[in-house]
Amino acid sequence: MNTYNVIAIGGTGMRCAESLVQLCAMGMFDNTEINLLALDTDFENGNFKRLKTLVDNYNRITADRDGVASDTLFSAKINYFTFSPTYTSGTCFDIISRYSEAQTNTHDDDGVKWQDSDLVDLFLTPEMRKMDLQHGYRAQTQMGSMLMYHAIKEEALNNKQRGSDLVRYVEQLMSNPGSIVFMFGSVFGGTGASSIPILPHALQEAARIISKDGQGDLLSKNYFGTVMLTNYFSFDSPNTKDEVYATSDKFALNSQAALSFYDEDETVKSTYKRLYLIGRERPRNVSRKETESVTGGAAQRNPEDYIELAAASAAYDFYHWVQEHLAKTISNKNLGAATAEIYYRTISSDEEDCLSFESFFGADKDKFAQKCGIMMASAFLFGPQDFATNRRNHSSFSALTEADVKNIRDFFRHFYDLEGIDEQEPGSGWIRQMQESAIEQGYQGFLFNQAAYNTTPNSARKFKYNEQMYPEKSAFKFDTSLLSNAYDTFKKEFGDMVFSDSDKSAVSALLKRTYDTFSKLYGF
Repeated sequence: MNTYNVIAIGGTGMRCAESLVQLCAMGMFDNTEINLLALDTDFENGNFKRLKTLVDNYNRITADRDGVASDTLFSAKINYFTFSPTYTSGTCFDIISRYSEAQTNTHDDDGVKWQDSDLVDLFLTPEMRKMDLQHGYRAQTQMGSMLMYHAIKEEALNNKQRGSDLVRYVEQLMSNPGSIVFMFGSVFGGTGASSIPILPHALQEAARIISKDGQGDLLSKNYFGTVMLTNYFSFDSPNTKDEVYATSDKFALNSQAALSFYDEDETVKSTYKRLYLIGRERPRNVSRKETESVTGGAAQRNPEDYIELAAASAAYDFYHWVQEHLAKTISNKNLGAATAEIYYRTISSDEEDCLSFESFFGADKDKFAQKCGIMMASAFLFGPQDFATNRRNHSSFSALTEADVKNIRDFFRHFYDLEGIDEQEPGSGWIRQMQESAIEQGYQGFLFNQAAYNTTPNSARKFKYNEQMYPEKSAFKFDTSLLSNAYDTFKKEFGDMVFSDSDKSAVSALLKRTYDTFSKLYGF
């Protein structure tokens, strides 16, 4: 079994982590245990809550399985951790930093009078110091980096004996030297942009506090990588009376300044073994027409974007790069000697001007095409065609419970179609949001045949995923000439072997058999 440690930071990080969870559901991380830390200053943020809902659903589906699996859906094990600084209503920089006390500490050096607060005054305006931190750092990275470092250190000091999520996350890094750690975040916003430069060092400080001898070492003994997203979306100015808030018209400038920093800062270069930079020329406006823009909170639920799948593919690449290359040539003793590499790439469309499987996974395009295809077909099978209920009503899988059926159906509807699941976010599921974002950016298609996305609840029940799902030139089709439709063909190939009522792994057995059946029918 392999272990992968992932940290999702801020709203962008949460959406990238959602894509990673979907890759886990497809089976792209076989035999892997993933420790996922979701870190956000805005605990009520809609994207933060959406990720937790998705992971909880995933873990309910895999609850009947002991550990990891391979060559099946939901093959990875996900351990979920969260950390959010405790910023109650009215909490601001002045309160946390005891700014008023710093003003009273005056000094006189050779006739030059100064106060402890003078350095802060160079970087923060009075409005920044007094803004409510409940909705995050609002693109004020000069303040956010300091506050996040302080918050992580305080969490370690206050909870090293009680074991909070953050402390337990750091402890498992300390106990497993040589761990792979990957971070998702933006370089243009607030929490992510503030945290990526300082987070490895903040975790190092937390490890020093937690360790009995004060010698906790994370930086030199582990592999750190990160993907940083430049300005890829925009939004209307938020409806707020606050004087300080993030505006997307500054995102390009923020990105330019951040990339200049990452290119020149030696500390960053010595910390991260790989930095992936992802962005695009034309940002996508994510403001909802029916609602007003907000600074944060539960109402901030930005849609998924294909850029976030590209970020998840970067996490996949780093994971395999460390396993296959770095571990062969660099021992733990001189791991810190590895020089950082900065990568960028252009996502190229195929000859039909569609984003293809190769656009995201390169040499592993066939693996992604097969596993994503099984996931897509299963979304029709377990969603509108309700195959899990069919099996539960049959003697072969009568061990399935109503809760099992709901968990399976809910996850696949989150993948494809959220209609009727979430009143706050009706309509498209994860992959359909991906497709919509690609079309909005001018591409002619996304991964699968356009017909796969153009379904109503009624047509989805009859969708021919045997021949209409993959692009027309694809070799991935299965024959239904002997039966009337794809569903009946699948059901016949699936078979009716009896599954014992006493066996508690009914869900895992159902998904494994589904995976194997589709693999055989498509000829994978």
